[in-house]
Amino acid sequence: MQEEKTRKPKRIKKVKRKQGHKLVWITLILIAIPIVFVLYVVATSAIGGDRPVEGNRFQDGDLDPKITTENVAEVQTKVAQIDGVSDATVTLESATLRVNLDCADDADQATINQITEEAYSEVNKLLPIETYFTNTSKGKMYDLEVDGYNYVVDNSHPQSGQIYIKITKTAPGKKTTDVLTTPKDQELVNEITR
Repeated sequence: MQEEKTRKPKRIKKVKRKQGHKLVWITLILIAIPIVFVLYVVATSAIGGDRPVEGNRFQDGDLDPKITTENVAEVQTKVAQIDGVSDATVTLESATLRVNLDCADDADQATINQITEEAYSEVNKLLPIETYFTNTSKGKMYDLEVDGYNYVVDNSHPQSGQIYIKITKTAPGKKTTDVLTTPKDQELVNEITR
């Protein structure tokens, strides 16, 4: 008989699968970054949530020269003396000088326009437009709004008779005059208010 050749079975090498540790770590980092960012935002918001946000949009060189409370009072005195003005208020908030002129209830558009132009002129005499209301290379300056109206709409004053004129001079822009109670596009108004 023949000798049986015994073969030793070959060992099958187990192939170890590498788990791709680098890929796992990269994935964890990519997931962790937005989670950490969101947690940071939530934590800082919760901690500072009881205080108002403070800031200043103006820097050194802006609003120079400054408009003082004395300047505001002087402007109020001058515009209140304009013929046809029943009441005048002047405020300075957020770097905008606002002049509100309550004219006589029976004033027409031409009269209110003349009053607002005269008030704009009075402001220019006391606080020159080129100095106080026009940006310079050194910084930002104030804005100016002059509002003139005949009455506030209520039960005894219909909306159809109200006249409201606004003169605006922004620091980077030019003077504009708008009649806020007269539509610029009547056809569009008719379509909207059907």
